[in-house]
Amino acid sequence: MPVASDGASQALQAWAMLHGNLLLHGWSLSDVSFFSTELPQFMLIEAVRGLNGQVVHLAAAMTYTLLVIGVAVLARGNATGRQGLMRSLIAAGILLAPPLGSRGTTWVVLNYPDHTGTQVPLLLIWLVLDRVKPRWWVPILIAVLLTWVQIGDTMALYEGVVPIVAVSFIRVIRRRRQPVKPRLAEHWYEFSLAAGALASAYAATRILLLIRQVGGFDFSPPSTSFSSISGMSLNFWPKVQTELIIFGADFFGQPVRQAVVPLLHLVAVALVIWAVAVAVRRFIAEDNLMMQLLTITFAAVFAAYTFGFRVGAWEAIGLLPTGAVIAGRLLPDRLTKAGLVIPLAAVLACYGLLLFKDSTAPAPGNLNVSMANWLEAHHLRYGLARYWHANSITLLSGGHVQVRAIDTQGNNFLLTHWNTDSSWYNPRLHRATFIILPANGWAALRSVYGAVGRPARTYPLGLYVVMVWHKNLLNGPFVSGRFVGWDILAARQPHDRWRT
Repeated sequence: MPVASDGASQALQAWAMLHGNLLLHGWSLSDVSFFSTELPQFMLIEAVRGLNGQVVHLAAAMTYTLLVIGVAVLARGNATGRQGLMRSLIAAGILLAPPLGSRGTTWVVLNYPDHTGTQVPLLLIWLVLDRVKPRWWVPILIAVLLTWVQIGDTMALYEGVVPIVAVSFIRVIRRRRQPVKPRLAEHWYEFSLAAGALASAYAATRILLLIRQVGGFDFSPPSTSFSSISGMSLNFWPKVQTELIIFGADFFGQPVRQAVVPLLHLVAVALVIWAVAVAVRRFIAEDNLMMQLLTITFAAVFAAYTFGFRVGAWEAIGLLPTGAVIAGRLLPDRLTKAGLVIPLAAVLACYGLLLFKDSTAPAPGNLNVSMANWLEAHHLRYGLARYWHANSITLLSGGHVQVRAIDTQGNNFLLTHWNTDSSWYNPRLHRATFIILPANGWAALRSVYGAVGRPARTYPLGLYVVMVWHKNLLNGPFVSGRFVGWDILAARQPHDRWRT
């Protein structure tokens, strides 16, 4: 898969940390910091492999492998023999063979970190709760693990904290309604888990604020608002499509011949729907902490995605491992009674064959690789471009070519404060001599001409042009903006932060 600038950004941040900037002084991150999760992972890989485009793929493959193993182990639970094997195979099989392409699961789980890696520490938390008997230190450990993962990704608030708090109080209320009510002291485990989970949310917030106060990275708090009625109507089918993408089952708009693979993955979707329906029906009747946590987690992710305004598949990626574990735990006996074990085994075997086939497919071409090679061959070492090219080209060149993200507003360069280091734009430290823009981006071209004049040379590179000046473009007029989703919002006022 091509290396996108989001994944490249995390690789560059880890490279800065590896070289002594542990708190990422001067950096403005995205709405997910990855500081405690993926960035240490990237650091370890870069310490061995250096800075290059393979870092992102290696980290993603490691995360995906851990995800499949964690799901299989958690689904197995305390079952042994044939039952334990079926549980693990069903759960792992649902995650196997993510289809290739921008509409396949591969793009979501193997392209770059974006909530997928968050599922690994969450699985570790569930494994602790599942395998360790109630002890006084377990709620403390869970609180520490929740704090750790929330520093890296605030999505863990409703994937980890909310389910633990909700299930703890549901279990207490359920027991208090029994004919013989237990003493409050007997609920110490549930109260401790809930208190620890709530404390972790506060601790993670305070740690992030402390990092900012001592000069570390800044980041954009994620937008947390409900979708409007019109937005929900407009995005209903796009959200259904992205949910299918998560499970590799997006067949919309594809010719029948090409839709065979996603239609095959509809089996995984059907298994998860079946298992979740069973889990909901058994939620109150059975006193099973892990199944209750998994059910609430699935419901929380589904509700947040359904009623939130975000549409991307990454926002609902938690449905994949959670749904797979629920299916693995609840369906073996039902599949056996229904006589579906052999057909399901055949489907899972097809998933395995598809995984082997896709793993041997040649890597697709990457425009940013060609652009990085061209820039290096023409001795163009430092320049500017839109976000989706900047950090990607920098990483793919191994840092030999450094391209920094900007956009345009009127006759000004617009700084986006999204996965950038303020020192990149300091004209006393760097000399930027070129800009990469879409060849048909006439408005952006006019803005550039208004900001720094016409270039000395212009090179057409297919859909893009490289414009070269004999002066330092970092002395041009810069204003401050912010990056939201796929759009750059206009800045309200000039900003001098980048000149200090």
